[in-house]
Amino acid sequence: MKRRTPDKTAPRGPARAGRRAGRRSLLLGLLWLLVTPEVASPHDIPNERIDRSIQATVRPGRLEIDYEVSLTELTLTQDLRRLIGSLPGGEREEWLKRYGEVTGPLNAKGFIVECAGSELSLSFVRYRLVVEEHPRYTFHLEADLPSDGPLAVQDTNYASSEGTSRLAIRGGDGVRIEGDALAPDVEDIPIRPVWQLDDEQERRTRRVAVTVRFPEASSPAAGAASAPAVPSEHPTPAPASAAGPPRTGGQRLSSLLDEAASASWLGLLAAAAALGAVHAIQPGHGKTLVSAVALGPGSSWIRPALLAVVTTAAHTGSVLLIAAGLWWTGASQVAGLHEVLAQVAGFAIAAAGFYRLGRQLGGRPGHDHGEPVAASPKPSLVGLIGLGLAGGLVPCWDAVGLLVLAAAIGRLGTGIVLVLAFGSGMAAVLVTVGLVAARLRSAIVESPRARRWEGALATASGLILAGIGLFLFLG
Repeated sequence: MKRRTPDKTAPRGPARAGRRAGRRSLLLGLLWLLVTPEVASPHDIPNERIDRSIQATVRPGRLEIDYEVSLTELTLTQDLRRLIGSLPGGEREEWLKRYGEVTGPLNAKGFIVECAGSELSLSFVRYRLVVEEHPRYTFHLEADLPSDGPLAVQDTNYASSEGTSRLAIRGGDGVRIEGDALAPDVEDIPIRPVWQLDDEQERRTRRVAVTVRFPEASSPAAGAASAPAVPSEHPTPAPASAAGPPRTGGQRLSSLLDEAASASWLGLLAAAAALGAVHAIQPGHGKTLVSAVALGPGSSWIRPALLAVVTTAAHTGSVLLIAAGLWWTGASQVAGLHEVLAQVAGFAIAAAGFYRLGRQLGGRPGHDHGEPVAASPKPSLVGLIGLGLAGGLVPCWDAVGLLVLAAAIGRLGTGIVLVLAFGSGMAAVLVTVGLVAARLRSAIVESPRARRWEGALATASGLILAGIGLFLFLG
């Protein structure tokens, strides 16, 4: 019986092909994870944006307005500081409550109501507070209507806000509303940013003029008697609810101030670190930046780990400096500052990426002479630190808001400790991402045949850095 001679021209088996396919899969998976998160905005930017929803309800002899206001805690804190100053020794819940009590009457005065040619005054009755992603207040305002006929309601509050506004008016207890084409319930009116509205539509978000028809059997006096505006036993605002059911993953860093009095310091720091880790996991450029460096020429685990630490330190330092500046200036319109910081960071990161691309592509021969190509040099330590400083330049605005709020209620030390713990959680995630990326790179280029991937990875590193920088710079 003849023995079969192995065919030397045939593949040596599926093992090597499987390893090559595995390396390709690792590379493609890493690039996918690096690039896809960048479509989302990495930071929630408070820019004194106050979103409003106004539901006016007309009953016989009475006008009721439910005025919903949603704003960030940074905007809330700076606004309340201008009204009452600080609240040393207070709690976050008490601070949020004071905002409702102080601004409720001011919001009532900010409405202009005209009925049959007479100007009416709204009274602030109560408010309700729900805290989810941001505090959301619903102020209940009322006024007596002397008669039916022409009625105009105009909101002049928060005139400088860049937020959205909706206004709806409906009738109750048999009242008919004539002369308005929009939906009677505010929830049925779509939310649209101001830039999508023409002048007339923008005015309609703040002012409505209609004709009111009371039921024939009703009179204002009878209507007022049958439905008293405010029970006498509730002349003051009802206390706000501490918080509504939180959204999944929606816990705010500032909410830890509520737990500082009862929770142990160890538990409090662990919670802040966990929130920092969650923040780092969410879409943003930190993970991509660290991973891009891990793919670079001659990179070992120490370089992405060092970059992660520098980025986190710069991020935390940016939070502390900006919070101090906002405290002393009292400013809350930070969209312009955010844009400038993002553009500076984007320019620096893009410049580093294009520089790497130039060094990598410029080192390749124009045609094959069979001469070895020198490996691209490693980026210098100074360049790596500069990249980390640029990557951490744009702060986490939740952390900035926490520090300003903590200072307002006399708990600045607690706020600083929480921010540092928050940064440690971020650093842990970024270091882990860098180590994993470095390990993947080693797995891809570990064999002599796979060394052709090293140049491709270096090019990918430069492309990713340039992409991050352009994304930040162009907004």
